[in-house]
Amino acid sequence: MALIQDRKQAKERLRHAAWSGLIALVLSMLGLFTSIDQVMWILQARHAGFEASGDIVFVRSEEDLTDRDFPQRREELARAIHNLKRAGTRGIYLDMAFERPSRATSDGALRQALLAPGADTFLIRNLVSGFGSEGLILERTTPAVGAGVRQLAGDREFFFMGIVWQMPYLVEHDGVGVVSAAAALADVKQPRGATFPINYGFELESIPTVRLSQIAGTTPRQLATRFSGKQVVIGRVGADVDFVMPGDFAVPGAMVHIYAAETLKAGFVRSLPSLHLLLAGLAILGVAALTRRRAIRRVAYVGLAAFIPACLAITMVLGVRPNLSGLLVFLLAYFALRLRVKWKKGILLFDQDTGLPTFAALQEDRQVATGHPTIIVAKLHRFEEVRQSLAADLHAEYVLRIADRLKAASPDTKIYLGTGHSIAWCMAEEEPGLVKDHLEGLRALFASPLQVGGEQVDVGITFGVDISPSNDVGRRLANAVAAAERTTETYLPIVIAEAKSEDELIWNISLQARIDGALANDEIFLVYQPKISIDTGEMMGIEALVRWRDPVRGLITPDRFINQCEETGRMGHLTRHVLRQACRAGADIAQRGVCLSIAVNISATLLHDAAIVAMVREVIEETGIDPRRLTLEITETYRISEMCIAGSSLSELAAMGITISMDDFGVGAASFEALLQLPFTELKIDRVFIDRLTERPRALGIVRSILELGRQLRVRVVAEGVEDEATLELLRQAGCPLAQGYGICRPVPLEEAVLFRNRSVKLKSA
Repeated sequence: MALIQDRKQAKERLRHAAWSGLIALVLSMLGLFTSIDQVMWILQARHAGFEASGDIVFVRSEEDLTDRDFPQRREELARAIHNLKRAGTRGIYLDMAFERPSRATSDGALRQALLAPGADTFLIRNLVSGFGSEGLILERTTPAVGAGVRQLAGDREFFFMGIVWQMPYLVEHDGVGVVSAAAALADVKQPRGATFPINYGFELESIPTVRLSQIAGTTPRQLATRFSGKQVVIGRVGADVDFVMPGDFAVPGAMVHIYAAETLKAGFVRSLPSLHLLLAGLAILGVAALTRRRAIRRVAYVGLAAFIPACLAITMVLGVRPNLSGLLVFLLAYFALRLRVKWKKGILLFDQDTGLPTFAALQEDRQVATGHPTIIVAKLHRFEEVRQSLAADLHAEYVLRIADRLKAASPDTKIYLGTGHSIAWCMAEEEPGLVKDHLEGLRALFASPLQVGGEQVDVGITFGVDISPSNDVGRRLANAVAAAERTTETYLPIVIAEAKSEDELIWNISLQARIDGALANDEIFLVYQPKISIDTGEMMGIEALVRWRDPVRGLITPDRFINQCEETGRMGHLTRHVLRQACRAGADIAQRGVCLSIAVNISATLLHDAAIVAMVREVIEETGIDPRRLTLEITETYRISEMCIAGSSLSELAAMGITISMDDFGVGAASFEALLQLPFTELKIDRVFIDRLTERPRALGIVRSILELGRQLRVRVVAEGVEDEATLELLRQAGCPLAQGYGICRPVPLEEAVLFRNRSVKLKSA
């Protein structure tokens, strides 16, 4: 049972992992959690602290050098470019577009500076929004300035918080791939993909920065010490051209190209794909979900939760960009589902009206699992009737009053409330006799009524007990509940459950299907026990008794499968099978000239439906047996609740010539009432009296009284359970006409029972 429960929980955990993975995968594919990744990248950039290479120098201008209305600015830029080339710079990159021509001499001076010998000079054309249907276009520079100057491209696409997180190696425009400024600055010849991530972990102060005005007014010789062999990016600063970077909300747009180039130069272009991380997390969590050991699952959960900050720290040092949003969402979704289960379980652990812990809490109690105390379940009789009578606001008080009385002997006892009419608790005592004495004392306490809301309320209570030494609290509680269900207030107030193995429990829950299979395979068969005349020893009839021989378990006791048939509504099916086999046997021996009556047991539960009459009539017609040779022994007549329906059915059967016998007479609450109202023509004295004839005079007196009752009512009396010759002699002396039992003949196959009639049972003279 515990294994089945573990498997069920493992499947639930695995199902939650699968759903969480699917949710994370779909949301990641939709890009709904890209901002989560970007927040993590910002955290990395703020704490990385990398030093830039120093090979790229940013030259900034506070003025708009491209403004056509200020041609002198273009001339100042031309002088700066000349100075930088003479200072030995390796390359000059202008991050600006001169869309409109200015004064011809100024434009000419700038173009001449750009094309002058020395360092390679480039114009960076960034993608910008076009007009109308143009979409994204590269910035244009007037031929007066840019004719003959080499062009580079830039694609500064904004993401969350206005930060540019990736840059292409080539910018596609009009079907032509233009090398990006970052790739040119880093001197990348063989790009490793279409785009690469920009790492903002470089300290801004580590990137050399100079004002343009300083360069234009400084001699090349003075500049050489600072710019020789360097790459120079010239760009503008100002509110209208500034970009956002992690930790800084106002940096020149040219800095994006510089950071992208520094990323390439440092080799920080690797990333951890979200899908790979998600699948790895799903695999780890899936394996952990299937394990039965909680400690291993907790290690996996903690490990996966700790992996995210650890991965952030490690990838920050390595310059690798992680995409952890998918894994994070997966873990959050999984833990949310598990917390929901725990929350629901928490609700189930306490009754909302009384505040008492429930049976679910008892099953979760580790002390009960490890300590193996006795589990007791109290069944409250007429519970719903009392609740219907009391006001709704008194229902909880009623239950709490019962709980208080149950704790009278042990105030510290923890009471658990089940569904319906069950209450459970545990006790350390394991000796069955002492447990019964304790429970009898509790029953005595409940002899006096409860005071609930000013009203006196009687409480009928019985107990089911489990004392088995098992760690499976759920199974033990179920055993105690099942035992409590078998109790009765009058005859059986306390039932101690038998300890059963897991195989036996599995066998029991599949017993209905096994019975159907056994009937189909003729594993359920009949044996016959003779009834004799006590005066002559002659065999007068036989009783058909059902048996089941399972191929694996051997003989199964009748009580076990007959009770199961009654509980599952299969009693009619079994009865038809037994009745058909018995009637065939009776018809067969009649054809051989053997005149014997044959008796078949009929459960009293079948008398609540008139279909029993049709069943018997069909079997008689099918087998051809003489109805006068058939006896129907009605078992457990105290279970007849509708005497009118039962009387009508039995009267119809009696009218057919069938003998109606009351089995187990003398026990059961309704025996005399049934004898009064139903057409019985035979009584079978229960074995509880016959067994004690030789030991207890009172038993003999009861038997004599029943025999006298039979004579007065003119019904035949049969003694069952005769075990020895002394008992048979006492019955003869008392005037009992018929008897059966192991002392006469055990139940045997039909042929042996027929042969028994050739022998007479001789009694010693009194």
